[in-house]
Amino acid sequence: MTQASADAAGPARSPRVAPAGLFNLAIIAVVAMCLLVIYSDAIDRMLVRWGADEYNHAYMIPFVAFYLFWLRAKDLDSLDPVGSWLGVGCLGVGLVLQVLGALSAVFEISQYGLIISIWGVAVAAAGLRGVTVLWVPLVYLLFMVPLPNFLEARLTAGLQLLSSQIGVAVIRGAGLSVFLEGNVIDLGSYKLQVAEACSGMRYLFPLMSFGFLCAVLMRGRWWQRGILFLSTIPITILMNSFRIGVIGILVNYYGIEQAEGFLHDFEGWVIFMSCVLILFAEIWVFARMEKQKFLQIFGL
Repeated sequence: MTQASADAAGPARSPRVAPAGLFNLAIIAVVAMCLLVIYSDAIDRMLVRWGADEYNHAYMIPFVAFYLFWLRAKDLDSLDPVGSWLGVGCLGVGLVLQVLGALSAVFEISQYGLIISIWGVAVAAAGLRGVTVLWVPLVYLLFMVPLPNFLEARLTAGLQLLSSQIGVAVIRGAGLSVFLEGNVIDLGSYKLQVAEACSGMRYLFPLMSFGFLCAVLMRGRWWQRGILFLSTIPITILMNSFRIGVIGILVNYYGIEQAEGFLHDFEGWVIFMSCVLILFAEIWVFARMEKQKFLQIFGL
């Protein structure tokens, strides 16, 4: 190589992180540690709620969100994102919710404040243009926050009654005589109480979080994604009601043991996996509409 060509090529440079980038990462790390301290009580209460069957799936959500963030972070370089002061305002809103939650002892308010504060950090660091790339993991974090107790109680009661009514319709459809008194299914020889655990809540929240992932990851039209996500609600209600009806039929013929112990729990797993298969069937239909194979609609 001649001297001229060497000068034109320039000296080889090893890739390294710019000092400004390191400084920004350090600032984000410090802010993240501060948020952990400020929201420590809210996080502790949230971890306790995750121990319930309805929210067991929430343990995975932060890890899935981080993975989604890692997948999309590489797209930020092409946007050349610039931080926005709107993020500071968003962070302030989150801190106000933290104070309100602590004063009212409604820790779910503080937990939503934590999510909004995380959004604020993202906007402050990457700006609104950057958030357009990162919105999926940021929104997905909402699924790890449990519902307030009073709202969950009302929703559970409503689902109990609705599931009982549809379950009784399934039993009657099998030609059996059955009566419904509130949440008690009277089969004559046996009476089954549709407890809170049988309301379908333990299927609803995991299926909604999974449906959201499928909806945002699949390469479909916006209305297809919307239908896929929203369909998780009727799928849960109908499949849980079907389960109640089947249990009633089995109890009528084979005894109360069909509604207890391992068989009862196993039926729950079967129903949840059936809900997932129905979601996959929807995705398959959408893929056929777009003349794609099942995996192609996810870009695989």
